[in-house]
Amino acid sequence: MTQSHWLARGYGAALLSLCLLLGAFVTGPRAEAADKSITIADLLSAPFPYGLTASPKAEQVAWIANHLGARNIYLGQAGSDGKFAVRALTLQEGDNGIELADLQWSHDASMLVFSRGGSLEGGGPVNPSSAASGPTAMEIASVRLDSGEIRSFGQGSNAVPSPVNDDVVFVRGGQIWIGNLARSDAATQLLQDAGAASELSWSPDGKRLAFISNRKDFSVVGVIELASRNIQWMSPGVDWDMSLRWSRDSKRLAWVRYPSLGESFWTDAFFAKRAGEPWSIWVAEVATGTGNRVWTADAGPGSIFQPIEGSTSLLWTVDNRLLFPWEQTGWLRLYSLDLSQKGARPVALSQDGAEVFAMTLDQTGREVVYSSNAEDDDHRHLWRVSAKGGKPQRATKGESIEDFPVVTPQGSLFAMHSTARNPMAPALIQADGAFKTLPASGKAVSFPSDRLVVPQRVVFKSPDGLSVHGQLFEPSGKKSAKQPAVLFFHGGPQRQMLLGWHPMGAYTHMYAMNQFLASKGYVVLSVNFRGGTGYGLNFREPDEFAAGGGSEARDIAGAVAYLKSRGDIDPARIGVYGMSYGGIMTSLALARYPQDFAVGVDMAGVHNWKSFLADLTAPGASPEVAEVAFQSSAMATIKDWRTPVLIVHGDDDRAVLFSQSVELVRGLREHTNVEPELLVIPNEVHDFILHRSWRRVFETTHEFIDRYLQQPGT
Repeated sequence: MTQSHWLARGYGAALLSLCLLLGAFVTGPRAEAADKSITIADLLSAPFPYGLTASPKAEQVAWIANHLGARNIYLGQAGSDGKFAVRALTLQEGDNGIELADLQWSHDASMLVFSRGGSLEGGGPVNPSSAASGPTAMEIASVRLDSGEIRSFGQGSNAVPSPVNDDVVFVRGGQIWIGNLARSDAATQLLQDAGAASELSWSPDGKRLAFISNRKDFSVVGVIELASRNIQWMSPGVDWDMSLRWSRDSKRLAWVRYPSLGESFWTDAFFAKRAGEPWSIWVAEVATGTGNRVWTADAGPGSIFQPIEGSTSLLWTVDNRLLFPWEQTGWLRLYSLDLSQKGARPVALSQDGAEVFAMTLDQTGREVVYSSNAEDDDHRHLWRVSAKGGKPQRATKGESIEDFPVVTPQGSLFAMHSTARNPMAPALIQADGAFKTLPASGKAVSFPSDRLVVPQRVVFKSPDGLSVHGQLFEPSGKKSAKQPAVLFFHGGPQRQMLLGWHPMGAYTHMYAMNQFLASKGYVVLSVNFRGGTGYGLNFREPDEFAAGGGSEARDIAGAVAYLKSRGDIDPARIGVYGMSYGGIMTSLALARYPQDFAVGVDMAGVHNWKSFLADLTAPGASPEVAEVAFQSSAMATIKDWRTPVLIVHGDDDRAVLFSQSVELVRGLREHTNVEPELLVIPNEVHDFILHRSWRRVFETTHEFIDRYLQQPGT
């Protein structure tokens, strides 16, 4: 199974010595009223860091930061005084459209390996800058920490350096290739396999390489011995295998096996499903390939595997325990399985009534650090707990957001950290739970932090009684009697907007846009609608969801009712916008509730489930299911649409094909008097690669919303 399947279910060479402050941003004077001088450019100016990773040898961490479209690799390193300083290892400049991803350390921590170019959405080469030379493909590269020297290994993705020597493996054309970080000779193909390779994983001793071979409708686990080039298959079956994890002695391999039911994972992702044939965990002896099912999920809730959003979903502790996520109680929690006791039941590690988003082991291999919304369902915090079980202890404090934890060999804990006003930055978590933030791009930047609003947590009821969470952005300063309002819907749908800057790229842009609209006098309600994460299995997999009935549209009605009930909102001046699944919600809002909206901006949405999900009309498919899918779409009630709409879409979108926007425009022209305005961005992908694309989209969105929601003279 490829990563995209799971994403559907359900981002200066000189050393800059500086003291670490609680905030890494230089802020301007406090505004006494809604500050109309804040621009979209201001709010998109902060660097966005991602891919945080800890050195295997030293007191070092590295990450990638996207600053105004230029993506570079940064190193945070402890000095002799224990303070961390940050320097840039790469020096890309300008909004060049070159992605960086998959940051990995070499075995001796002298180099970092990464992928660059192409699209993180897959689908082959991209050309977002519309360069005359044509599209560029993704390639593998390395950078030396001492000299900054960069070397390319040619086209490929998902590179993984050996843990013991200078070998590096990667995927090219679905096959596994091998190169050497120290030698200058070209990479060569390691094997020729019938499947498409993924999840390359070295054994700790570096003698073997495990991988997933993805076949037509199943996958198998393979292990290749580097010395002989012999392949051993690990208990091959007819199901999907994933989440490889080696034992510490390199003798055994564990993985998750997900039953193959002959369904399309892409189509199945848009039909709610809470239970099915149970998934299991397998362990094999790599010398023989003989594997055994060591545990099977119970029937009912949690029987369908749900991976962890921000990290691996399987860890192997030093004392022979496997850690994994399970939704037995209806919440995505961490569990520990003791392999030394045959027939042992998993022990719950994280809290019930909360969800886990990322996890890692500490330097001892006996304690897990994880991010969760426990005790604070619209933030994320870090927690520690023994792999044997016990009461989790919160590792961070404050009303902030922490995610993607990593631990250095010396035991220092780092994570990505933000607040309602300060964007994401790498941070060292101190023993008392406080933060020392590192400048994400190696230096302090000017950012209007103290002119932003702190969103409020709100909970309202949808017409069917479901409780729905939202984040309310209210303009500061003196308010008029009746204010305009804008609803925002996130993408995914398996995502969750938070009460602060988001740890994922596209959603940090959307948070910036919500802050901008609030600065312009709009009340903004960001809605965590059903189908999203953070609120349990039943909320993520609701009845009649998406192509199975469109029940999420009820949350639109609930959000509008909440706004109108406040008494300070002008009911004639309510707008709506969203991207990806948020575009779906926008089109549903305008097609099903046209009387409630004065304007809408639909970014890269699906408007007809029947045409989007090809399996629905394939030979042998159920006409009744296809009809329900169509009736769940905006196209089913397009004749009722009367609201002005701006449709935004990159025409090289690999997640939502551009044909969905073409179909919507044709439908509006045929069935209504609405002539949509269009912002088509040639050669852009789903989550825009170029900084200038985001800025253009948001500036155009603001102008369009203003046109219909602002009263003359405001």
